[in-house]
Amino acid sequence: MGKKILIFLGSVFVFCSLKAQNNEIKPFLKHEIGFSVGVLPLIGFLDPDALVGLSADPMFVHTYYLQGDNGNYENMRHFGSYTFNYNYHFNSKRSLGGSVSWVGKHIDTYWKYSPNLLSSANDTIDGRGWKHYFTVQANYRNTYYRNDDNIALYWGISFGITLCVRDRNILPKETLHLFLSTISNDRYIVTPAMHINAFGIEFGEKYKFHLELGFGTQGLVKTGFRYKF
Repeated sequence: MGKKILIFLGSVFVFCSLKAQNNEIKPFLKHEIGFSVGVLPLIGFLDPDALVGLSADPMFVHTYYLQGDNGNYENMRHFGSYTFNYNYHFNSKRSLGGSVSWVGKHIDTYWKYSPNLLSSANDTIDGRGWKHYFTVQANYRNTYYRNDDNIALYWGISFGITLCVRDRNILPKETLHLFLSTISNDRYIVTPAMHINAFGIEFGEKYKFHLELGFGTQGLVKTGFRYKF
């Protein structure tokens, strides 16, 4: 009986020793790089001018239409959001990092301003080209659940700036219209940027696949891959 107890205790000791060695061998991975694709990004909603309709690119919406005697019509094709990111993990729950995103819009634009007391004729401009939106943000991520199968749940938030770069031929000239006000022909527009990841899930330990639901510059739905090292 005593011999069996000694054999059992010895087996427990060997098992615990091997497990401790495995934990020591397996390092904590702190660095992470990734790429993701998002749909329905919303850029420019923090711009104060956009809130009152004065922005040169109001709300950066997918299609923009105002109907009236002094209206305009803009039709565009949206190409989603593409994001590269880096994160540094301080522990298993919290990380900080940065991201660079691109959103592209190809535009067929028709502008028309009807005659009024201060205008002698219709003023019409046809433009066609790209708008590129480059966004740089700092981000924070909090992982609030992780199980032994390397499935994790998390949320995050990002803040930064967006630079809009227009092709020259979208608005080829400065346009005068009602009461001599103007539509800006600026090729470069800078606005504040934010993205909120309300819910994220990832699978994997070193090579990770993730899916996120959020609001802001990187899209309402975002998916991609990460590599942790």
